[in-house]
Amino acid sequence: MVFDKLRLKKRASSIPDAGPVAELGKEPSTKQIYQSRENFGVCFGSSFVLERWIFDDLFSETNGETEYDAVSSLVSKFGADQARTKFENHWKNYINDDDWNWLSSHQVKSIRLPIGYWDVDGGSFAKGYDFEKFASVYSNAWSIIKQNYIEPAANYQISILIDVHALPAGGANSNAHSGIPNANGGFFKDTSAQINMAKMMGWIANDLKNYDNIAGIQVVNEAEFDESTKAPSTYYGAAISEIRKYDDSIPVYISDGWWPDQWAKWVQSEQGSDGYIGVVVDDHVYRCFSDSDKSKSADQIINDLNGDVLTNISDNSNGVDFIVGEYSCVLDQQTWDKGGNRDELVKKFGNTQSQLFDQRASGSYFWTFKFQSGNGGEWDFKTMTNAGAIIPPQQVNSPNQNEFQQKLNEAYNNHVNYWKSQGGSYDFDRFKAGYTQAFTDGATFSKFNSRLGRRQAWKRSRSNDYVQSKGNSNNQWEYDQGFDEGLKDYYGY
Repeated sequence: MVFDKLRLKKRASSIPDAGPVAELGKEPSTKQIYQSRENFGVCFGSSFVLERWIFDDLFSETNGETEYDAVSSLVSKFGADQARTKFENHWKNYINDDDWNWLSSHQVKSIRLPIGYWDVDGGSFAKGYDFEKFASVYSNAWSIIKQNYIEPAANYQISILIDVHALPAGGANSNAHSGIPNANGGFFKDTSAQINMAKMMGWIANDLKNYDNIAGIQVVNEAEFDESTKAPSTYYGAAISEIRKYDDSIPVYISDGWWPDQWAKWVQSEQGSDGYIGVVVDDHVYRCFSDSDKSKSADQIINDLNGDVLTNISDNSNGVDFIVGEYSCVLDQQTWDKGGNRDELVKKFGNTQSQLFDQRASGSYFWTFKFQSGNGGEWDFKTMTNAGAIIPPQQVNSPNQNEFQQKLNEAYNNHVNYWKSQGGSYDFDRFKAGYTQAFTDGATFSKFNSRLGRRQAWKRSRSNDYVQSKGNSNNQWEYDQGFDEGLKDYYGY
């Protein structure tokens, strides 16, 4: 155990910088756009990590709620070969051509694909854990993920976020989506399991590095709230370091453990003022579970969103991009008991979330895509999209040269006039350069029918590029401010 702790700490002790999000003087590649665009997306809940309330066909032989209950009962009743066939039929039929066409036609850019550690590399990483005895059932899972999900998605210019939703040794939280009964969040107390999972993340990165349409690798889902960053950050550092051995560009997604500012500070601390470790922080937004939300009316919840979704982040989130990896339009029945027109309020709730996520996050993923029986109401992406509750980010037509020049002149003059009034020495050309670069990058993403999503990563990379070409300055902050203003004006924030 002591040796495992030392190994884990060694892997986590020096997190390497990620590579640049785009190369100096070059337009971003297709792969770089997939990695950095704003991802309006949806989660494929109960695809590779079963949840009975979404898809229950594989729970025919059990009263349990978890993947382990489903697979163990089917193997016991039918044997491993028939169980494998049943699972593979589910995976292959979860998504079809009609679904891909619908997603594409509704401007979906990305899929968050929850998987279990048992799905990776024919179940080889399940050795020593609960799912080891069922490895043969999952022997083809990874190839199906690539052939039936990643590759077809690319045909529709849709990316895949690989979300390792379920981890071993008790899971990252105590919920059924950890894959086992009686999950207890014990993963962060098991250093050996953390080492193995960090290695697995490196294996995933290496195996998928030739696919352009991988948005990132999420190394944990919904880590439980912890007052200290010590245990999760050690695993995060080790996982990032393993991934970077094979791919220095792939974004690595971590859970904020329901405390976004805590993990923004951690990323900022690891990066310093000008480094970049390629991390995106995942925040989940639900307003149907806490006693506080249940006590509010729908209007109160909607009105409170502006003040409590990704707000009060350290240093204005400098250097840190967020996604909203899960959200819904669901409110608790106690909220609805307080009155109001439900259809109108659901639409208002969803619209408000869509607007805020567009402004404050680099992407958002609705939970969830489809249900086996009927529709899932306010949990159902298609239903909420058809109701007009979920709105994709508006695409922007690049302004012509005259429009750009007018906006640049106005922003530049405002910047110059303000700082001249403050006295001191400035380098106003850096503001102009940052502003211009933001417009140029915005236009590049528009050509791909996309918006720039990882704005913090992109700004930091472009700012470092400028320093390399023009030299450093105490006024480099003007470039960064110009970049922010340029994006704001380009997208009309």
